Amino acid sequence: MRERLLMVISIVLLATGGAILYRQLLPSSSVKADGATSGDQLNVHQAPEPQAETQQGRFPAQSVERYAFSQNGKELFSLLVAQYQDSAGLPQGAVLFPKDAQEIASSPTGLRHAVWQSAAEVIARKAPQDALFLSWWDDGQRIHYLSGKEAWLRKPSDQSFANPVWQALKEGLPAAPDQERARLAQMARWLTMDSEKALAEIAAHFGPSRPVYLLVDNDLLLHLTELAAYGGSALPLDSKNIPAGNDLHGDIALVKRWANETGDGNYLAQKENTYYRVWSTPDAKAKNALLVRLLPFVDSLKKLPDGVSLVYQSHWGGFLSIYKIENQPVH
Repeated sequence: MRERLLMVISIVLLATGGAILYRQLLPSSSVKADGATSGDQLNVHQAPEPQAETQQGRFPAQSVERYAFSQNGKELFSLLVAQYQDSAGLPQGAVLFPKDAQEIASSPTGLRHAVWQSAAEVIARKAPQDALFLSWWDDGQRIHYLSGKEAWLRKPSDQSFANPVWQALKEGLPAAPDQERARLAQMARWLTMDSEKALAEIAAHFGPSRPVYLLVDNDLLLHLTELAAYGGSALPLDSKNIPAGNDLHGDIALVKRWANETGDGNYLAQKENTYYRVWSTPDAKAKNALLVRLLPFVDSLKKLPDGVSLVYQSHWGGFLSIYKIENQPVH
């Protein structure tokens, strides 16, 4: 089955869509509210969202707000923020993807909505009651709200709000307390350090007291600047948008040629509406980073690093993966 998965992903490029989400904007860019226009400003309009149209979570949502982003008069994407209370009665927020399209595959947020809906159902049904999920903070919010399982990180800190998208959502996102700020720094370090060293540290940090899982998805590649801001290592990945043609095999040849020109041929590709967003690993150190080894780069698929086992992978070419940290109790 592993060989079959490798063949599928290395031949059919990942049709995940929507890399414009969380894109890295120029430092001079900022957000203006309610449709204001000025140069390359990223504009946002906020409005209540009918909860009947919102992805239902394991906790009752007290309110849901839609944030619609546009730039130069062009609609880009929308995000939802659900406000709820956890089992201890503490206020929480969760960034969600609206469905927004009759055909899921045609919508960047709709695709993510579908991926997360399926993953959350599996997590809620299959993960042990005392499972702990490691992820980046926005994924942790979705894990907790959609599945009810505990996530180690669920709140951002100041470094995240340097991104104009997160700055626009700041009012609806409870800030990380001191303890969780330290966790953000630790998680950024683990994701960007040597994979085997990171997994050894994770196993030692959490010990055998409870089952620990690690969730990663391709959107983490759009958080590289944020991870570095929290103290993680800079991962010098190359990226490029390659126009999509009518010949899949020709497209694959173009992607492979670019990956060989910028590195050793290791790449991950996402299919956008009219182009492929492709990442390559020109730096050997970056190639061995935990994040790269756990995402579906073609070389990463050949052999997992020691210390994890793959327990779940989503459709659309493995956009989202869940790994079990080994040396943990088996349930």
